[in-house]
Amino acid sequence: MVELGAGGFDPVTFFKRPQVILRLICLLFAIVVFGCISAGSYDPNGTCLFNGKGGACHYGVGIGVIAFLGCIVFIAIDSQFETFNTPDTKKHVLIADLGFSGLWAFLWFVCFCYLADMWRKTQGSFSTTQTNNCQAAIAFSFFSVITWVGLSVMALSRLRQHIQEAAYGDGLSGDNNPYAPFPPNNSEPVDPYQSRPFSEETQDETAGSDFKAPSY
Repeated sequence: MVELGAGGFDPVTFFKRPQVILRLICLLFAIVVFGCISAGSYDPNGTCLFNGKGGACHYGVGIGVIAFLGCIVFIAIDSQFETFNTPDTKKHVLIADLGFSGLWAFLWFVCFCYLADMWRKTQGSFSTTQTNNCQAAIAFSFFSVITWVGLSVMALSRLRQHIQEAAYGDGLSGDNNPYAPFPPNNSEPVDPYQSRPFSEETQDETAGSDFKAPSY
């Protein structure tokens, strides 16, 4: 969400928001994972160091790059969230945020397990730089699981809050008023079984009575 005031967009307030901070952390972790794999997880022949499984390196790089792009997209959406006019649009954005965050938390968990298992089975001697890069990719894959789970929890909390606010707003609108208003003018149809006002009844009864006051 973005703070809009007389000065327009406030970047300081925006980047202090918890979900934005966590997205930036997720973005940083994604850079570390695909950067370490791309830069130092291949031998001079281009073979993946994770037990020679090229799929392990490709999976880590692919998940990291898409996570990086996803963070940028949702940060941009957060900056414009309050400008969305309809509650349904905000609801769909929050659902998309929840779905993407939950999916990537699961995919990072698969990445961590896959890379860790392939590294455990890897045999051979590597340079310190290669070893550090592979181990850093495994470690930050695990850290990414935690941060993306945090984003999922935040998205779920924001979605629930939005649904409650929307329901409360609908409850205050006139569309859901269970009591029918009294007709404002005589042009609207009147229920024939509805009792007439007291003044009209009094006048009708007085006009229809044959009783006359005695004169002395």
